[in-house]
Amino acid sequence: MSERVRIIYDFPVVAHLCSDGSVRNTRLVRRAGLQHPEGQCTVCNTTFQYRKPKPSNVRHPDGEGIVHF
Repeated sequence: MSERVRIIYDFPVVAHLCSDGSVRNTRLVRRAGLQHPEGQCTVCNTTFQYRKPKPSNVRHPDGEGIVHF
């Protein structure tokens, strides 16, 4: 496991600025025994762990937000 762990909210692929200055994509996978999907960049050895975003605690007035079909 790497020394650096970043919590991210993108799934199944995260794009990051790598230590060599290039933008790299890292695929997240669910592995047996792990609670959250994760992936590791092979160049900078950063581990990315996915966390599901929490729903908003703010009550939105009716008519705003997503329209349900």
